Amino acid sequence: MPPKQWNLAYKALDHNLFCKHNKTYGFAVSTGEVCELPQKHNAVLSAIPSIFTLLEDIVADLPHTIEENELAEILRDLKETGFIDSFDEHIHPISSINLFLSTFCNLNCVYCYGGEGRASDLAGGSYGMKQELMSLEMGKKAVDYLLKTSVLRSDHSSGGINFFGGEPLLNMEVLRGVCEYAEEQSYKFGLQPPSYSITTNGLLIDEAFISLCKKHHISVQVSFDGTPEAQNTMRPKSGGQPSYPELEQALQLLKKHHLPIRIRATISTKNIALMDSIEHLESIGVDQVHYAIAIGQDTGLYALDEKDVDMLTDAFEKVAEYTIERIKTAKRFVRCNNLFAMMGQLQKKNIKKYACGAGIGLASLSPEGEFHVCHRFAGMTDFSFGHIDNGIDFRRRLQLIELMNIKSHKECATCWAKNICGGECHYSNYDTTGHIEIPNHQMCKFHQSLARTTIYMSSEIRQFDEEMYFKCIEQGR
Repeated sequence: MPPKQWNLAYKALDHNLFCKHNKTYGFAVSTGEVCELPQKHNAVLSAIPSIFTLLEDIVADLPHTIEENELAEILRDLKETGFIDSFDEHIHPISSINLFLSTFCNLNCVYCYGGEGRASDLAGGSYGMKQELMSLEMGKKAVDYLLKTSVLRSDHSSGGINFFGGEPLLNMEVLRGVCEYAEEQSYKFGLQPPSYSITTNGLLIDEAFISLCKKHHISVQVSFDGTPEAQNTMRPKSGGQPSYPELEQALQLLKKHHLPIRIRATISTKNIALMDSIEHLESIGVDQVHYAIAIGQDTGLYALDEKDVDMLTDAFEKVAEYTIERIKTAKRFVRCNNLFAMMGQLQKKNIKKYACGAGIGLASLSPEGEFHVCHRFAGMTDFSFGHIDNGIDFRRRLQLIELMNIKSHKECATCWAKNICGGECHYSNYDTTGHIEIPNHQMCKFHQSLARTTIYMSSEIRQFDEEMYFKCIEQGR
């Protein structure tokens, strides 16, 4: 019978064993520990591969003479002396779920990574999945999963739900139904409801949606590329019509109701001059923006080359100078979350073992109930790890998470910024190199420059006003 912690995983670290006079001696490279290994310790160590393996599978290869309590003590000894390491991230329940309310959209974005599989009579993409709307039943299953696993989270929270797509507002009734069901069930469990957010292109924002956001405290992020020209070129409506006029009305509606306006802008060759977008966003009352670089499906002529990345480096430096100047003159400014999030990370000296929480705390749920590592990998069976009806496939999840761990990225080993970056976006790596553990070198260069820019900005703000520095970090969380 396996130990109660059956879903823990272990791997053997670098070591050397040798026998002398019928005894086994060992040297653990990571700690320098030298010792005699008793027979049962040697048997356990020999059964543990050099890649993380579920304890359930390790136990299957052990002699039956090793009892459960004895095994727990041996594992503890081997870990403390540096012969093995444990890996617990994969046992944590998913705490945040992206719900694909819709796999199609009302825009035809040029760079859409979901464009493959696009039906001729429907705008948007399918992400390799069938073009469909998520059912309310499936949304309720996601809520049930979050509430039932709340007891396993350290804060016993109900987790979070991000309504995603395609365009999630094409499925407004299920959005509303999920929120209402989540709140009803949460009270039965004696819990606070999950936190809600939505990522939308904004064209369907109306008074009814605003009311729903206020009622259920839904945080809104709008995809907008920063300037009318970039928006109309890169994010046209079906048929090629400009999308900015309707988007502008939606942003003004959010502003009218005093809802924070958070923007996600995709960078292409049409909007590398970030200060142009910052100035426009400031003029329409936007609070904050996060920039992401276009990769994947249909980037075509709009994808960044080496020269463009150099220009983007300069562009972020200008945004940093703008931020410093506005703070020093006590003027309103648009917060660039790329810089502020990294600023907080540097201040807390956080070491990033992963580029993000994909597969660990975060997963995406397709309309058919498949768990995927993140929204970028939706519809890709190689990056799924379970079904909402059957639960998580721990072995598959473990394999994916280990590949995403920075320690698996051999090319990152000597990079000075590896603990800031975490190994680059897994999808960006896969899209460029075919492997999630091999980095996109163009993005490596960019993230190193972004780190240097952030270090400079942090230092300038802290020297000017330390209280403001910590306030910026707090607001950036």
